[in-house]
Amino acid sequence: MSTKRVLAIHDLCSFGRCSLTAAIPVISVLGSQVCPFPTAVFSNNLTYGEFTNTDLTPQMSEFLAMWEKLGFRYDAIYSGFLANAAQVTLVKETIARFAADGTLVVVDPAMADNGELYPVFDESIIGAMRTLIADAVLITPNYTEAALLLGEDPHISGIPTTKSLLQKCKDLSKHGPKRIIITSVPTQTGIKNISYDSISESFDEATTYKVPFATCGTGDLFTSTVTGLLLKGMDLHTAAETATKFLTRVLDYTHESGSDYREGVQVEPCLGLLATPELL
Repeated sequence: MSTKRVLAIHDLCSFGRCSLTAAIPVISVLGSQVCPFPTAVFSNNLTYGEFTNTDLTPQMSEFLAMWEKLGFRYDAIYSGFLANAAQVTLVKETIARFAADGTLVVVDPAMADNGELYPVFDESIIGAMRTLIADAVLITPNYTEAALLLGEDPHISGIPTTKSLLQKCKDLSKHGPKRIIITSVPTQTGIKNISYDSISESFDEATTYKVPFATCGTGDLFTSTVTGLLLKGMDLHTAAETATKFLTRVLDYTHESGSDYREGVQVEPCLGLLATPELL
């Protein structure tokens, strides 16, 4: 049996774990090949407050043409952080040219957190992401991104109810994706990641405690884990639960290590946990 391939459309940060440097090791250890499709190259991640970068939009079309010429095919297409709203068109083109029946198309609409857009984006990214999720099988917005995609206030007031979260999932599925995971939803004592499958109309919640450590790349790590697990044949809700446990273990390790939060999560010492994900 050939190794499954994931076309991962993310930026590449040379320093500070996120995006491709989160996706490549996690999906690889779960048994699939990661084919990186970089949207931009950054000297370091955004948490340092300053960086230099190169936007790779001009090269992306050239990559697509060459891959099509060579007849490359992918079992999954997974997009994350994009350099600008215009790149959404290129991601949609990628899906149109390379996604066949059965291709797992995962979109992490990475554009906001904590009630606010990331400083590198303006509001045009919201409309662009709405068009992109229409082509996805699975989307993994955090609570802020889910609200923005639905045109709702992204600021959390109180603890969201299960009923309201289920309705958000159903409303998001009307935009196209059949599977929804909303991450970073606050609870009374921690956080939870909720999963919804519109085909089976099933809903689940994966709850964990909140590690007192905030950094970049946690969403990338979560979605990469879910993607790898789905390609191994795990069902959506079990994959969300397993990814939640794995991310909690990685955050605990990173917090206890006392490392600089700007460097991202220390995933490398924890990758061995994914060798037997069913034991997490």
